[in-house]
Amino acid sequence: MLKHAARPLRHLTAAALLAACGVAAQAQAQIVEHVLHPTDFASARTALEDSIAAEGLAPPTVSEFGNMLQRTAPTLGHPADTYREAVIFTFCSAHVAGRMTAETPRHIALCPLSMALYTLPAEPRRVHLTYRLPATATPGGELAEALLARIARRTADTLGLH
Repeated sequence: MLKHAARPLRHLTAAALLAACGVAAQAQAQIVEHVLHPTDFASARTALEDSIAAEGLAPPTVSEFGNMLQRTAPTLGHPADTYREAVIFTFCSAHVAGRMTAETPRHIALCPLSMALYTLPAEPRRVHLTYRLPATATPGGELAEALLARIARRTADTLGLH
């Protein structure tokens, strides 16, 4: 009888542990921001594309994020003017992806990597380059972090901002 009474408590404890792990994983996700100033959006976009290519990576997929928000604002009710311009570049490094997924197959969720560029309406010559660090403190995660940092640094260098 005690064995059956303990079962709901065990399920509750397991659920609490899973929830705590989820919160911890979310808390680890960090966004890195580089402010590219003074420059214009088009120059920063070209510099980022060139920096990704310089790593030997295939051209990134580009999401026109700002345009999507402007287009959907009337229907969905969110602000249309958060950004003056905003794009998200997604790309993959076979070397980094291979290392991360060899560590654990679930690291597939960390690919592709992404970097975003945006400007705010009041500051068109201040371009923000942001990216999310992989939430894993592993050798593969470190490779991904180093790759993202190199691309960001090369982008700023190309623009003459370092």
